[in-house]
Amino acid sequence: MSIPVISSYYNRLNFSANTLNNILPSILNFPSKRFKHYALLNNRGLIRIKGDDSTKFLHGIVTNNVEKNKENVLYADLLTNKGRVICDSFIYKIEKDNEEAPEYLLDVDKSLVPFLLKYLKRYKLRSDIHLFNASKNLNVWSVWKSDNETNENVQKDLENIGIITAKDPRCCAMGFRVVGKSLEDSDIFSKSIKQTEDDYKIKRILNGIPEGPFEIIKSSSFPFEANLDFLNGVDYHKGCYIGQELTYRTHKRGTIRKRLVPVQLYKEGESEPEKLAVNTQWEKTVVAPGTKLTPCQTEEAQNRIKNVFRDGIYNIGMALVNVDLFKQGEKKTTLFSINLNNDNNNNNNSKIYAKAFLPDFIDLTKKEENKTEN
Repeated sequence: MSIPVISSYYNRLNFSANTLNNILPSILNFPSKRFKHYALLNNRGLIRIKGDDSTKFLHGIVTNNVEKNKENVLYADLLTNKGRVICDSFIYKIEKDNEEAPEYLLDVDKSLVPFLLKYLKRYKLRSDIHLFNASKNLNVWSVWKSDNETNENVQKDLENIGIITAKDPRCCAMGFRVVGKSLEDSDIFSKSIKQTEDDYKIKRILNGIPEGPFEIIKSSSFPFEANLDFLNGVDYHKGCYIGQELTYRTHKRGTIRKRLVPVQLYKEGESEPEKLAVNTQWEKTVVAPGTKLTPCQTEEAQNRIKNVFRDGIYNIGMALVNVDLFKQGEKKTTLFSINLNNDNNNNNNSKIYAKAFLPDFIDLTKKEENKTEN
C-alpha cells in the first residue's frame, strides 16, 4: 500500500470518528456538566423602578430592608395598611455606576402587575422615581442544580448570563433566579435540561415554599401565615413601612395560628405516605382551592380554626393549617380527610385524605417566640 493510500485511509477514518463524535456525543464524549432544571416562569411579571429616590421609596413599602441589603436580590412582601399581604415579591438591584440613579426590578405574579403599577403610583407623591412595566421585554427563569453539582458551580456558570443572576433568598434548594431577554438559545441553557412551570411548582411545593396569589391570597393572607419570617422576608428593625405595626406586634406576641404547609393527597384504601412525593399519574387538579380539610382525630376536628387547601398540582399542594395540630413541632405530620362532594363520582375515591408535612425550616417550638430578630 502506497503512502498516499495510507494517508487517504487515515483521513477517512479520522473524518468518520469526528462525524460520529458529533452525532453521538453522549456515547463518545464525557458529558459536560448539565443543569438538571431550568424553567421559564411565564406567570411572573416585572416592574422597573428607577430614580434617585427608588431605594428610599421601596424601603418604605416592603417588609425587608432595601437600604442595608448588600446582595442583588431581596425577598419581601408588599402589605396593606392593615398588615395583610398584597403580594410576595423579589426585588433585584441592577448594578449601576455610582453616578447613575439606582434601578430595581420588582418580580411579582404577572396578573398583579397592572394593579401594582397603580398602587405604587399612589405612594409615589413627589419621589423622584419612574415606574415601567418591564414584563414585555424581560423574562424570569428558575435554575437549580443537578444531583452531581453544587450551588457554587452553578453560580459560577451563570455569572455572564442575563441582566440579573441571583440566589433564591427563600431557600437554597430553590437554586437561582435569572432575569433577561431571550436566553433559551444561550450556551448555558443549551447545555441544560429544559423544564416547565409545572416542574418548578412541584419543586417549590416539595420544599414547602408558598408563592403567588392562589396560595398567598391578596388582601387576605397575613405575612407570617406564608412563613415570611422563616423565608428571610422580613426585617424587624428597619423602621416604618406600610403594614409594619400589625406585623411587628404579631412577631412580638408570637400569635401565629395558621401557616401554609405542603400536603400530599392519597385515596381511601391506599397506605398513608411516609414522605412527601409527587405522583404525576393523578389528575392535574384534584382538590379545588378553598376546600375545607377536616382533621382525622376527633378532638382536633372540634377546633374552630379552619384548615383550607389553597392550591396544588397532581397529588400535592399547599394548605393553610392550624399550627396547634403539630404540637409545637413535636409532630411533623398531621392527617385530614376531604369530602369532594362530586355528584359524578359516587365511588370510594370521592373521599380522599391529605397528610400535611411540617417543613424543616419552620420552628414551632417554644423557642420560636424568642427567635433571633435578623
